[in-house]
Amino acid sequence: MRANYHTHSDFCDGKASPAEMALAARAAGYEILGFSGHAPFPQGMRWAVKPERLEDYATEVRRLKAAWAPGGAEAAAHGPMEVLLGLEIDWFPPESSPADGRFDAFGLDYSIGSVHFAAVPGHEPFTVDSNNEAFALSLTRADGDAKALYRDYYARLAAMIEAGGFDILGHFDLVKKNNGASIYFDEASPDYLAAAFEAADCLKAKDIVVEINLGGLARGKTTEPYPSLAILRRLYELDVPITFCADAHAPSHLGTHLEKARKLALEAGYTAIVCLSGGTWNEVEIEKT
Repeated sequence: MRANYHTHSDFCDGKASPAEMALAARAAGYEILGFSGHAPFPQGMRWAVKPERLEDYATEVRRLKAAWAPGGAEAAAHGPMEVLLGLEIDWFPPESSPADGRFDAFGLDYSIGSVHFAAVPGHEPFTVDSNNEAFALSLTRADGDAKALYRDYYARLAAMIEAGGFDILGHFDLVKKNNGASIYFDEASPDYLAAAFEAADCLKAKDIVVEINLGGLARGKTTEPYPSLAILRRLYELDVPITFCADAHAPSHLGTHLEKARKLALEAGYTAIVCLSGGTWNEVEIEKT
């Protein structure tokens, strides 16, 4: 079973319409496609769905859900595919939290909880996944304290996990996106891993799935998925379920780098992932993904 729950479209910062993303997913062999537009952000972030377009987003995904279901027009032409309605909701309290219930009325099939912002004490938060130049400038303005930044990022991740209100944890170690060649910090250092593991440990016995996120690879921003092997091994020890997600922002991102996800999961000790279908999570052997 091939499934993806992290899909963006031109309703937020994606490059194609939901209909185009659905066609590409089916062509890439997906049987389940979940849309996860960036939830409206009170501060009006350009990469999020605009509040006035949220109802249109939900309506379009529901239309695709019917069209790709057995008996629907797209299913008749291309074969059926289960389409799900989701949102990627940022942790930035009090303005935004997956647990704040702002989107309950939309009857989402699932939600992704993500941390995109972190801060150095005494400075304003900034997005850790901006482009290299913007990230470098923001960090310089924050006294270049990369250690304080990743500590704050993982503290926010831990707080979001404890608050709950979401189904899938997005790109666990996103803070490494601009850290190619360990330019800012050592991801193998005891201090870094202690911060990451503290957040990972919060997932024990929680009803939260962690994605192996391939978005950084697909956009040429990283050389490995999120999370790293060391973190994924910790999650395996904690019996935290995982799933594979493309974090697709364009049709070409769907179906790419899946072999890297499989290899990483197997190396960490996993033999199965979980897939959401028909409202329930079910185990699927990695070899069958």
